[in-house]
Amino acid sequence: MINLNLVRKENIQTLLLENAIGVEELANCLGVDVGMMSRKLSEEQGKISDKLARQIEQTFSKPVFWLDAGAADDSMQFDLLG
Repeated sequence: MINLNLVRKENIQTLLLENAIGVEELANCLGVDVGMMSRKLSEEQGKISDKLARQIEQTFSKPVFWLDAGAADDSMQFDLLG
């Protein structure tokens, strides 16, 4: 069974690398508390809610459910220009 929370955290790490930003910048872009975001990403029990996942996708112009796509799932590719 796929751990959705773990997949979301892995995809957020990809997003941070793509945008060359850290957790502080991510939190600022989302308008959320830096400490809260840091805990959600670093703690094993930190949960990325559906609402936060959709907000992250919208903020970074990703398709809906992009954060939920399996980190190793190459079949889920998105072309924003085509």
